[in-house]
Amino acid sequence: MNKADSILVKVCGITEAKDARFALELGADKLGFITYEKSPRKIDFEKIENIKSELSLEKEKMVAVEVEPTIERLKNIMDQGFGVFQLHFSYDLSRDLIEQWTQLVGAENLWLAPRIPTGKSFPEDLSSYSNTFLIDAYSEGEFGGTGICSDWESFSALQNSFSIKKWILAGGLSPENIRLAIKSTNAEIVDVNSGVERSPGVKDFVKLKKFFSEISLI
Repeated sequence: MNKADSILVKVCGITEAKDARFALELGADKLGFITYEKSPRKIDFEKIENIKSELSLEKEKMVAVEVEPTIERLKNIMDQGFGVFQLHFSYDLSRDLIEQWTQLVGAENLWLAPRIPTGKSFPEDLSSYSNTFLIDAYSEGEFGGTGICSDWESFSALQNSFSIKKWILAGGLSPENIRLAIKSTNAEIVDVNSGVERSPGVKDFVKLKKFFSEISLI
């Protein structure tokens, strides 16, 4: 098996069935559906259900992306048939709430994505709440989807220090930099969104195909 065969790819910001279908045809392992109200890529539950039915999506392929949900909100999202829950939050969010997320969906189904300010270290206490962590670029006003590259050096250091956990590289990935990103970080899971779009929530098939082609060359 070469390196490319072992890399898991999540295509995030899915809002259309045709985009979801094409991503899966190219080899996407996961599809991200953003349920966060303030996101320009927000998709409602009815449309999620339509895409799921049209493509006969297995729950393991479906990742719900939300920001600091209440327990009630998270329960509503769970009812939509997701297998994975990617939750973004401020790095100093109440650990009691995070623990409730873990208890509700299970550590194996929870992808924690802390928003870590520049100069701050990864909060090591978070490691007890999940098996998987997503590292995105820091933005003071937004939780992901900025198109800004994350700190690859810090990602590598975390992946090496906490090798028992799974680490997802996100933030500004595109056809132009994905090979360098993977070679620089040894990332085994990558998350792409704005780098393969024509506009927020609308994928560019040429860019998407190029993205997967670049990975295949690793």
